[in-house]
Amino acid sequence: MIIVVQSEAASWESYLQCNGRSLVWDLRWPTKAAIAATAEHLAGLLPLHLVYSQAHEAAIEDWTWSVGCNPLSITSQGWHLSMFQSDVIARSYIVTALEESIQAVNAAIYRLIMERTSILSLTISFFDQMYISCDLNRNLAAQSFKLFKTRERNLVDKYNSIVGLWRRISTISGGLRYHDAVKLLSLLEDASSGFTDYVNSTIAALHPIHCTRERKVGIEFDLTTIPAFIVVFVILWFVLRPRRPKPKIN
Repeated sequence: MIIVVQSEAASWESYLQCNGRSLVWDLRWPTKAAIAATAEHLAGLLPLHLVYSQAHEAAIEDWTWSVGCNPLSITSQGWHLSMFQSDVIARSYIVTALEESIQAVNAAIYRLIMERTSILSLTISFFDQMYISCDLNRNLAAQSFKLFKTRERNLVDKYNSIVGLWRRISTISGGLRYHDAVKLLSLLEDASSGFTDYVNSTIAALHPIHCTRERKVGIEFDLTTIPAFIVVFVILWFVLRPRRPKPKIN
């Protein structure tokens, strides 16, 4: 969240100086600060005068690099982003989109690898101890593998399209045409989402459970528990049985 505050002071003398003169900020026009905060928050764009010091292991300010007429330059009044900063923002979005797409595709492929086209992978859900009678065919393993083979071509095509977008975006970015590469990020996001959804639907189709409407409560009787019930009943009867009052003899 970015909060922009506007003040009544049109000319406020700041604590910074340039060439022996104090820098004056117009607090009634916070457009420059708003653009700088948005670029830093959404794209990770930092001012040029901020550098990393290995000796201090922290960020330090090197005002020698506070140049340019842009929102991130404190010593200027400009509020337009430069082409260099626009390329940095585009490159940041490209790297983030590629990483998210790769992680989503790898996660979907891992779910496919962990899936087994055998009857051992089938699970029967139950709810509130209500057992559902299910009809599972013996050749269910062969049917699930056959179902996967029918979807294999679509999975490969979707995966190849994503890989093609990866290569295309990398090639365009290598030519420093970042803005053209950004236009392909929406296609990459849709392709990655479509591949993930198709993988999930394929895995769901590998678990065909044909259930009937008849529901019954399955109760299992164990003969070994009958003697235990008898012993408990005898003990309770012996403890709680009514006793006759003893006659009082004076």
